[in-house]
Amino acid sequence: MKKLILIPVAALALLATQAWASDDESTAPSASDNTAAMTTDSVGGTMGGMGGSGALVGKTREQVYQELLRAQQDGTIDRMNAFYGGGS
Repeated sequence: MKKLILIPVAALALLATQAWASDDESTAPSASDNTAAMTTDSVGGTMGGMGGSGALVGKTREQVYQELLRAQQDGTIDRMNAFYGGGS
């Protein structure tokens, strides 16, 4: 009878310690990782976030237009059209 009680208690304790260990912030990625720096300057840029008022904040039309011009000048648009078979 004691074994039937001990097994679920041990399993619950094991799961609880694993869940608590996953909350360790010392192993969590920080904002200074290379992936954060890579995504800000890549095509597509940063994802929209939340502004101080809680409204979604994205890129302005001018920022999108400048990215389009840059992609046309460096050949990114031509490579994508060739790869996907798009363009006219």
